[in-house]
Amino acid sequence: MNSAHNDELMDLTAAYALGALPPQDAAIVRDHLRTCAECRAEYDALRPAVDALAQSAQACRTGENGPHASDLIKARVMRTVRQEAAPGSTSRPRPMLWPAYVVAAASVVLAIGTAVANSILSSNLHQAQSQIALLSGELQVANRNAAVQRQMVADLMSKDAQRFAFSDGEVVRRGDRMYIAMHAMHPPPKGHVYQAWTEENGAKTMAPSVTFMPDRTGVAVISLPVNASAIQYVAVSVEPEGGSKQPTTKPEFVVKTG
Repeated sequence: MNSAHNDELMDLTAAYALGALPPQDAAIVRDHLRTCAECRAEYDALRPAVDALAQSAQACRTGENGPHASDLIKARVMRTVRQEAAPGSTSRPRPMLWPAYVVAAASVVLAIGTAVANSILSSNLHQAQSQIALLSGELQVANRNAAVQRQMVADLMSKDAQRFAFSDGEVVRRGDRMYIAMHAMHPPPKGHVYQAWTEENGAKTMAPSVTFMPDRTGVAVISLPVNASAIQYVAVSVEPEGGSKQPTTKPEFVVKTG
């Protein structure tokens, strides 16, 4: 198996583990896993993260430093981000597979998994009924968050999603949902954050949206709380912490989506 073909099958294996492949592609991957030990190992390594979506308490492995994501997941996230960000890269593009990894591995495994797993590890059979009820509430919230993350993964990887590219990422629209996926972002100055802006069809000014920070690899994937079909422009700028009512700096990008 050549390297390019192997990478593609690895990516399909990861998407299959996340349940984000259409039935025809899923059948192809299942057949391939029967004969490829390498892809099977990748699938087995990803299963704990997928199980976390249904059973949040098992979202991560526990080691010397507490719960953490699979080393294979981390390695593939970092490798894919570096390839996408590399100047003059000639690799065949595979749109938005790296944001899917970030969402599924980093957001679900690290954010949800760490919070819930720590709560469960700190509990025992002798706790008061009030603490058991609190833990149950945390699990319900975690499961709702996991469902949202699964929807985001499916949208970002969907073949029928609309994609509006800019220099460091894409705006992705699927149905009435809209996302911004960026890579190779620099941290904003101290005391500042990135802020998204949206402009509805027929409007003359941008409306403030969510603020966010990239992770340590320079990746950010955010969901915009809008009806995507009503938006004609999306932008991101650097703003003071807490956000602004109007942009105070030149936008990092402005994308026409409608």
